[in-house]
Amino acid sequence: MTIDAEPSLVRTFSINKTLPPPISTRKKNPHNRTQSISTQPVTQKKKHGRRGSLPIQVHDFVHSPLSPPLAPGAISIKIANPQSNVAAYNVDKHKKSLQNLTYIFTWYFFSTSLSLYNKNLMGRDRFNFNFPLLVSAMHAAIHSVITVLMMSLGGSRWRDRAGNKMNLHDYFYKVVPCGIAAAVEICCSNASLVYITLSFYTMVKSSTPIWVLLFSFLFGFEKPKFLLVAIIGVMVMGVVLTVEGETKYDTVGFTLVLIASIVSGLRWSMTQLLLKHENMGISNPIATLYYLSPIMFVTMFSLSLVFERPFEQFQHSKHFDSALHILESFGLMSIGGFLAFAMTLAELYLIKSTSTITLSVAGISKEIVVIVLAVLIYGDVLTPKNLLGLAISIIGIISYNYYKISKEPEKGQYQMIPLHSSDATTSPSQRNLRD
Repeated sequence: MTIDAEPSLVRTFSINKTLPPPISTRKKNPHNRTQSISTQPVTQKKKHGRRGSLPIQVHDFVHSPLSPPLAPGAISIKIANPQSNVAAYNVDKHKKSLQNLTYIFTWYFFSTSLSLYNKNLMGRDRFNFNFPLLVSAMHAAIHSVITVLMMSLGGSRWRDRAGNKMNLHDYFYKVVPCGIAAAVEICCSNASLVYITLSFYTMVKSSTPIWVLLFSFLFGFEKPKFLLVAIIGVMVMGVVLTVEGETKYDTVGFTLVLIASIVSGLRWSMTQLLLKHENMGISNPIATLYYLSPIMFVTMFSLSLVFERPFEQFQHSKHFDSALHILESFGLMSIGGFLAFAMTLAELYLIKSTSTITLSVAGISKEIVVIVLAVLIYGDVLTPKNLLGLAISIIGIISYNYYKISKEPEKGQYQMIPLHSSDATTSPSQRNLRD
C-alpha cells in the first residue's frame, strides 16, 4: 500500500500486500509483520509503535513524476499532513475575519445612510418633507411586500422547520401589541427629526437602555439590584447633561424622541415575552417581519391619517403639486424602505456570524460616527456638556453589557441593550440570537 498526495502535504508509505508469515515464524521473529512493510527511503530507524506494526516517524516524501512506480496490487491512500491543518485553520480564520468586517461595514453603511436619509428628507432646513408618519408607513409597506415574496418564493427556508403555526389568539394578544409599539416608536423617532438636529436625536435616543432596564424590572426579567440602579443613574446623568448642553433645543422634538425611547424599552420587553413562545413559528427574523410589518403599516398609516391628514395636505404641498413631483416624492419615500431592509439583513448576518456583543460595541461606535457626520455635514454644534453627557451614557451602556456577560458566561447569550436606529425596523428576534 502506498500513501500518496500533493507535495509537502502528506507522508507516504508503500505497503506490499503479502500474506502474514506462519505462526511459528512470528514467534521466532515478532517483527516479521513489520518487515513485510517497505517504506520509501528512510535515513533513520525509529522505534516501532505501540503494536510494532508501523514506524512512528518517517521522512516526508514528495510525490513527483520521478517517484518509483507502485508495485503491482498496491493501494494508494492519502493522509493529510498535520501541518496542512494549521495552514487551513489560518486561512479560515482570515476569511472569517474578513467576512465579519464586511458585515460590520455593510451594517455601518446602510444604518448611517438611513440616518442621513431621514434627516435630509424630513428636516425643515432640508427637503422639508413634512410627512414622517406617511414615510414610516411606506417603509413598513415595502417590508411587507418583500417578506411576503420571500416567504412565498423561499419555500421552507424562512418557515418554521418544526411546523409551528400562528393562531388567532397569539396573533391578536401577543404579536399585534408588539407591532403597535414598534410602529409608535418609529413614527416618533422619524417625526422628531423634523424639529431637532441629528446629533441631538442620536444622543437622546441613547437613553433607550434606561427604559429597557425599567421595563425589565416591571416584567420580571431583571431583579432590582443596587448595581443596576446605579447603572441607570449613570445613564440618566448622561442624558441630562446632553439635554442641558443642546444649543438648538426644541421641546416638541425632544418630547417625540423621548417618547420613542420609552416605547422602545416597552417594545423590547414585549418582544422578549413574545420570543419565549417558540410554538408560534416566528423564531426566524424574516418570519417575524412577515407578521409584524402589516401591523406596523396599518398603525402608521392610521396615525398619519389622524395627525398629518396627507390627502388634505397634498393639495397645498409643493411635493405633490404635479405628476412629476408626486412620482419624485413616492420614489424618495421608497428609498428609505429598501435602506432599512438592507440594514436589517446586514445586522442579522452580523449577529449570526459573531455575537450580540459585537453588535453592541459596533452600535456604540456607530452612534459616534453618526454624530461626527452630523457635525461635518449639517454643522451641528456640540458643547462640552453634550460630549460629557454622551461619554457618560456610553459608559453606562458598556457597564450593563459587561454586567450581563459576567453574570451568565456559561449560557453564551444575554439580553443585549438595543441601540437605536433611525428607522427601527430591525427584526426583534435578531437581538436574542445565540452568540
